[in-house]
Amino acid sequence: MAKRINLFDQGVYDNKVSADNKLLLEDYVMELKSRGLSEKTIYQYQSDIKAFYCWLALNMDSKYILDLKKRDFRRFFLKMNDNGTSSARINRFQSSIRNLLNFAVEDDDEYDYEINAMSSIKGMKGESVREIVFLTDDQVNILLDYLLKNERYQQALYVSLSYDSAARRNEILQVEKNNFLESAFTNEVVGKRGKKFRLYYFERTKDIAKKYFKERGNDNVDSLWVVGNGNEATARSYESLYSWAIGFRRILFDETGEEINLNPHSFRHSSLTNYENGSHSSLKYFGKKNLPIKILKVLANHESIDTTQSYLPDKDEELLMGALGLIGGN
Repeated sequence: MAKRINLFDQGVYDNKVSADNKLLLEDYVMELKSRGLSEKTIYQYQSDIKAFYCWLALNMDSKYILDLKKRDFRRFFLKMNDNGTSSARINRFQSSIRNLLNFAVEDDDEYDYEINAMSSIKGMKGESVREIVFLTDDQVNILLDYLLKNERYQQALYVSLSYDSAARRNEILQVEKNNFLESAFTNEVVGKRGKKFRLYYFERTKDIAKKYFKERGNDNVDSLWVVGNGNEATARSYESLYSWAIGFRRILFDETGEEINLNPHSFRHSSLTNYENGSHSSLKYFGKKNLPIKILKVLANHESIDTTQSYLPDKDEELLMGALGLIGGN
């Protein structure tokens, strides 16, 4: 019988595992819940990852998992194998950790992680990657119309500002209320790698903000996003914006009959895509048919055009068919 080693230790996890590693796991669990995974499945993922974190704490000074190299993961799995752990359990650990890293790759809102170091390690089963959800301009308008009709002005402002600015959730969270109506750009926010910039928005977003500020009234909170009002008002958390986005799935299903599993990052992908293809509603405010990719790169605050290109739908097949005369009216 294969030997079962107990990697998890509550005391080690509480006192030695890094805060960054714990935060990544918490964010990932929130995503798993939004996908409707069972409590049992989520618990198993958590258990595997927490156990690996404990090993990291004891053997690699609790190094951040996103800083690990392929050899670091291989070392862990070889150690499990040397201790007689079954192949099935090793494969399960590989799958759990790989999926966590896939989440970090996909969530450009928060994690500066581009290549999954686990992707080429042999012995693990392939897992599907979360599909990128691109919202059409019509779908964004349907969502906004519903929120405005039901006087959910703060949520409508979140959608409109995210869609105009193509900003990450963490950047949207930093926006302040002061001078919001008097300008076309926000206060300076801090993005990836400490880069500082402003977020741009247009007339529809301002119109929604007017309704929101009238409803909000006076308070002493600088943040654009609040819970409560008056003396009871407090700034909203990072998780609040995530919860809103997940709740929008139900609205779109009720309004369109389509199951659209959007998340906060969908607004960033959709904004860049719709600016590029000419369908974004806000293009009319500055008299453009569309925005070229070099402008989208600046809007998205990307380091390279290649990164911006990766945000747009793959058009390779469409280009090939056009070149072969299979589409375009021929």
